[in-house]
Amino acid sequence: MNRLKFLFGLFLQLIFISAWSQIKHYEDNTSMIAKTDKKAFYKTGIITHRATGTNFNVTYSRFYWEVDPAVLYIKGNVSTCFTTIKNEISALDFELAQSLQVDSVIFRGSPVNYTHSADENLTISLGTTISPGTTDSVRIFYQGIPPQGAGFGSFIKDVHNGVPIIWTLSEPYGAKDWWPGKNDITDKIDSIDIFVKTPSAYRVASNGMLVSEIAAGNYKTFHWKHRYPIANYHVAIAITNYAQYSEFANVSGQPVEILNYVFPEDSATIVEQSANTNEMIELFSELFTPYPFKNEKYGHAQFSWGGGMEHQTMTFMGYYSHDLRAHELAHSWFGNMITLNSWHEIWLNEGFATYLTGISFENMQEGYWWPIWKSNTRNAIVSQPGGSVYVEDTTSVERIFDARLSYHKAAFLLHQIRWIIGDEAFYTAVRNYLNDPMLAYRFATTQDIKAHFESVSGVDLTEYFADWYFGEGYPSYGVNVNQLQGGQVLVTINQDQSHPSVEFFEMPVPVAFYGDGKDTTIVFDNTFSGQEYFISPGFVIDSLKVDPDIRLISSGNVVSMGVDESIVGRKITISPNPANSFIQFALPEIKIEGIEIFNSNGQIMVSQSISNLNELVEIDISNLKTGFYFLKVSTEKGTFTGKFVKTQ
Repeated sequence: MNRLKFLFGLFLQLIFISAWSQIKHYEDNTSMIAKTDKKAFYKTGIITHRATGTNFNVTYSRFYWEVDPAVLYIKGNVSTCFTTIKNEISALDFELAQSLQVDSVIFRGSPVNYTHSADENLTISLGTTISPGTTDSVRIFYQGIPPQGAGFGSFIKDVHNGVPIIWTLSEPYGAKDWWPGKNDITDKIDSIDIFVKTPSAYRVASNGMLVSEIAAGNYKTFHWKHRYPIANYHVAIAITNYAQYSEFANVSGQPVEILNYVFPEDSATIVEQSANTNEMIELFSELFTPYPFKNEKYGHAQFSWGGGMEHQTMTFMGYYSHDLRAHELAHSWFGNMITLNSWHEIWLNEGFATYLTGISFENMQEGYWWPIWKSNTRNAIVSQPGGSVYVEDTTSVERIFDARLSYHKAAFLLHQIRWIIGDEAFYTAVRNYLNDPMLAYRFATTQDIKAHFESVSGVDLTEYFADWYFGEGYPSYGVNVNQLQGGQVLVTINQDQSHPSVEFFEMPVPVAFYGDGKDTTIVFDNTFSGQEYFISPGFVIDSLKVDPDIRLISSGNVVSMGVDESIVGRKITISPNPANSFIQFALPEIKIEGIEIFNSNGQIMVSQSISNLNELVEIDISNLKTGFYFLKVSTEKGTFTGKFVKTQ
């Protein structure tokens, strides 16, 4: 019998271990992702960037490059098909690094003059005037060593396992380091073809579909074709001795290839690490809209850097954790399909990508990591008292890619909207945003997504965005419960703000009540501090918790029970607050008769009789434990109350 019990117990343990092994280890690499993006920005001189090519739209680009990953050099040509806008033009402006030499520029089959200035402006004189609405093309031949910046550039030569690799990373304005173009976020190229000639030992990863590999002697030429609009900074190549494998996702009944180019020495490990990428694509396709580039592919190309970069249809990956893959994949919808139109609004890219990482935890691996993701994200937000999601100063790279604000808080901005308007309205609004013909495969603003949330839900979010997008900080809630006769309960909700930029955060506040082996969660529409509500929970409450499912950004919340209703009266100012050894207060022209200090459970911790008029009252609190307390002051004119926090 004992042997049977042992075997049965062992069997259950093996089942548990097997089930646990299906849940991958949780990682939160948001700070590393932000640091990676930040590092990419540092090399570009964003502060002095200026837009070029404002008088024409690029409709097609054909790239031809010769690159050997063992040699830091690029040679080739770029053909740009454009359509003129606004006024007549006689010249085109591109950006190209000064270290790259322009050999010639061909327009309408003949060489034309150009100037390549020290500020990296390449001005092409067309030798004629072109009317608005005219479509034409120009071809630029060039070569040279791309700039490497302060130890880092947009065109990188490195090694892995002793094998050379060259890869590119152009966000935000680094494309000029290795090819001539408009180099901004106002215009997407409608379609591209990429040809790369390289020694036959290597493979080339790039955007779109691989059309051909043509061998000639010791070289191969790879042809990649992409037929979706693409921002300049998403054009990318990576070249090394890649091993290749494919997985497939089912997107609306259509198989979509997930093409993986990985270092041979890491291939076995990465195959296992990336195995659920298809589930991510299917999940995001179902919740939002089908994968935006489903007629081509999604892919990963390994590169020798610490993070990832969401190059359109071919994400470059430094490692393959769940959260990094989810984050970069999410950019296919938010950042690639629809791209921010200003770095002031970086949250449209990074906030969405961070939140979709959370949504992947909510819907995958049995939702095990979802509450942990919410808790970690909220803790990161409230680790400091200020900061807005909106980026006021785009000359500060540190601020643009602040992990706490542009990633964590931006993600919870969306999470709270979902809470306010409900799941159905939230997902419908985001789908409408992604499929808006004025936005899809173009650029968007915060006003665009706000309008879609409001149109679907009927909820005016102007105040919400004023508080949570432009405003700074977060609320702290104090919830007091008084159980009255007849089963009724008086609930009082007070709110403090961590930053003076927001006077009050109007939010639906969920509070869970427990007692008699029962529980219920009630949502209170909290519109001012000190707001009172009468509820009938149906049982005697013995405990409560603010925001039990982590739907709100808040911190320092306190709850109290059984504090007599008389102490929720007129307010007094207590200082210092928080306090360690003593607190002080004064009530001029009022005779004070006594004080009582209650803890959060309504117990009297300090009681003193005082006869005082027009003097500062000081109370010793050194013996109190760390926590939240009420101060009740009895006077000849009634009761005054305040609250304070006792620190260690």
